[in-house]
Amino acid sequence: MIRDSYHQLFDGRNLSFTEYGDAQGFPIFAFHGLPGSRLWFNENDEVSNSLGIRLITVDRPGFGNSDPKPKRSFLDFSKDIEELCQQLSINSYSVLGISGGGVYAAACALQNSKAVHKCGLISTVAPFENGKPPKNMAAENRNVFILARRFPWLLKLMLNQQKYLINKKPDQYMAAIMSNTKHLCDSDRKIMENKENAEFMLTHMGEAFKKGVKETVNEAKLFSKDWGFDVKAINVPVEIWHGTEDTLSPIEPIRKLANNVPRSQKSFISGKGHFLTEEKEIWEKILLSLKTE
Repeated sequence: MIRDSYHQLFDGRNLSFTEYGDAQGFPIFAFHGLPGSRLWFNENDEVSNSLGIRLITVDRPGFGNSDPKPKRSFLDFSKDIEELCQQLSINSYSVLGISGGGVYAAACALQNSKAVHKCGLISTVAPFENGKPPKNMAAENRNVFILARRFPWLLKLMLNQQKYLINKKPDQYMAAIMSNTKHLCDSDRKIMENKENAEFMLTHMGEAFKKGVKETVNEAKLFSKDWGFDVKAINVPVEIWHGTEDTLSPIEPIRKLANNVPRSQKSFISGKGHFLTEEKEIWEKILLSLKTE
């Protein structure tokens, strides 16, 4: 059973979250990519449930059902999670961030280190050098960050076009997802060309843009700035999982990131791309790594 809820923060904002897996299990907070939402599965996650894991996925401010927080930083979200933990009576937990959610997992590991058991960075991004995304990042992804910094109005227009298709012409949106895969590696291409995955992407992205596309633009701008903290200061164990063929977040900067994280364990998966969590065997290994010592 999927458990959907929200928590009203001290400043009056609502923070929306969904729980999967074992309600009495070990808590793992999961942070979505950019854009994204708390919706990760159509049904309860059988892997989390079988492993005794309480998987808590959270809408960041301005996404899904979570209220926006003006001028927020990467570190601010850690305070929201700390408040949510108090509400849920959770004293020890792990965090994982996928793609653009990796920086938020890292920030939680730094700021909430007394409570965080482990941190997982899955297909994450690394800090941009000189505010620019890596040159070998696929143009389809790289252009999002470039437009956010230089021409945010144009990115907003493009995202609103996507939002229109999602809401008014869903079949056209799904067809575009399934056909626009040339920039992906083979393993990612197979995942995105699967109709069932495209159907879920429609739901997931519809939820991501529920309050509009403004926060997607704002968050993309954040990645062109300094993260506001040094990953070298993270003192909890960090599990880094990355596909060697990832075109959306190329692996070279991640190797450098991994070398800068003091207590990191690296799992660079040969022949795999960005969507590691879509493969059941890998997803199970990731969750186990965040639960165990």
